[in-house]
Amino acid sequence: MSIFGNNLKEMYPDIRRVALKLTKYNDANADDLVQETLLKAFEKQELYKSGNLTGWVVTIMKNLFIDHVRKLKDKTFVDIEDEILVSIDDDKYLDVADTNSALQRLGKKCQKILLLIAEEYKYSEISERLSIPIGTVMSSLSRCRKELNKELYG
Repeated sequence: MSIFGNNLKEMYPDIRRVALKLTKYNDANADDLVQETLLKAFEKQELYKSGNLTGWVVTIMKNLFIDHVRKLKDKTFVDIEDEILVSIDDDKYLDVADTNSALQRLGKKCQKILLLIAEEYKYSEISERLSIPIGTVMSSLSRCRKELNKELYG
């Protein structure tokens, strides 16, 4: 491991404490934030000038945290374990298990594309991740949505 990588590794306890404070002591979110921060710092190490490395990494962490907060600002989250989804077409109720079951009956390609769309990836990002042209992503998504609708509503 490089000297830079070793320095990042040594500062882990310090930046994890900062991450815990930012995430209001949510261990999972703090761990995700630390991982993303260390990865970004390692990828951008050529931008680091001499000086306080911990301060530089904490600045990266704070910027990542702010970006996450901005992305989540107007979103509402619910625990879907006990939720019921209501169909727009009729009064048929869909349980989360029904939706998961329908997704499992689709092909792997459809499952991947729909999952990435649900995770809010852009078409270009999906294209890159799946190594397929962006036009194929768009046409596949349309087909997959129709297949899912057919599985759900018959």
